[in-house]
Amino acid sequence: MILRTTIFLIINFTALALGGLFTSQGVPSEWYLSLLKAPWTLPGWVFGFAWSIIMICYAFYMGLLYKTSSKTTTIII
Repeated sequence: MILRTTIFLIINFTALALGGLFTSQGVPSEWYLSLLKAPWTLPGWVFGFAWSIIMICYAFYMGLLYKTSSKTTTIII
């Protein structure tokens, strides 16, 4: 279980890193900072934290599902 979860963690965070690479500067860019945002707009670090928690939970879920499912090829696709 630990090995499978670790593998899925690596896959998930690699995908997040690639996404971050392709979005360039993202939120700190001048374009986003100049927008008129609602007063309840969350700070940027909240999104990074939330996505990290989501990916960790997803990796645990996939590790458990991969262990209990008989159709492991279908899970990955």
